[in-house]
Amino acid sequence: MLSFLAFIFVIGLLVTFHEFGHFIFARLFGIKVLSFSIGYGPPIFSYRGKETEFSIRLLPLGGFVKMAGMEGNPIEGYEEAQVPQAQRFDGKPVWQRSLVVLAGPLMNIVLSILLVFIVFLAVGVPAQELRVIEVIPGGPADRAGLQAGDVVLQVNGKTMDLEKFVSFLSQSAGREIELTIQRQGETKRITVVPEWDENEGRALVRAVFGINNRRVNPLLALGKSAYTVINWFLLSIVGLLYTLLGRLPLELTGPLGIAQMAGQAASLGFLNLLMFSAIISVFLAIFNLLPIPLLDGGHLLLFLVEKIRGKPLEQEKIGLIYLIGILFIFLLAVFVTYQDVMRIVVGD
Repeated sequence: MLSFLAFIFVIGLLVTFHEFGHFIFARLFGIKVLSFSIGYGPPIFSYRGKETEFSIRLLPLGGFVKMAGMEGNPIEGYEEAQVPQAQRFDGKPVWQRSLVVLAGPLMNIVLSILLVFIVFLAVGVPAQELRVIEVIPGGPADRAGLQAGDVVLQVNGKTMDLEKFVSFLSQSAGREIELTIQRQGETKRITVVPEWDENEGRALVRAVFGINNRRVNPLLALGKSAYTVINWFLLSIVGLLYTLLGRLPLELTGPLGIAQMAGQAASLGFLNLLMFSAIISVFLAIFNLLPIPLLDGGHLLLFLVEKIRGKPLEQEKIGLIYLIGILFIFLLAVFVTYQDVMRIVVGD
């Protein structure tokens, strides 16, 4: 039940912000929005505004904003057909249509920054201070004299962040490593020798390391939040490129996997769930920007073709492109669901 509720919270939040981006820019450019929906299938709640019908639907797997003239379908409902050309999506210049489409992924980035900002305000921002959290009795760290609370200033004369430090230790079996530490205001040098662990498949010093958080003013927290989210975005793009080049395995997560991870995050506390939502929101933005028909990136690609040609593609060609997109999304859904099921069954 926790996983289900956490999944509904995460997907509902991400989809609402995404679709609100499309909605607000459409209204900004004078495009009539016929419906704003969270979810698919039959509505379980609906409200009719002055121009737009707002609804929450049964299947919480996405959402949509229906704008007059967006599909370019010659067979339209009566309400859509009566909308003046000046208020239709297809009556707007390419740059305005592009911004309306791009606004969805951009709002997901904004949401990520906002969520990380909330977490940073609550617990502080990660400091660059590498600290010993726990020392396992009898292990290499204990024998070397490390103590909980020690701050690691340098490793073999170099500063390292937590990730690099742990990676360096795991590859240094049997090698002497000099740690420059600070303990109660005093600087000391300690030599530790990582031991190879057959079960872990890496070298260990039998200590737990971490970083402290520190309180900062809201403006600095906001800047750190934006910096963190932009880093996630860029690293995810690099990871995607490496996957396409075959340097990283293709691993995708669908609704089942997200529900499982959301439940795990929620079990660790609401702030962990917010941070998880921020990460997934970045991935959702990147996914929607892929040049795949039906996705926002696919629309942007069609607008680019239109700009180059000086006129839109013929409706028959657009229909064929959308059909290819539907087949691709369907096959992708089958693939990620299979991976999710196998991951859950195997327990990886």
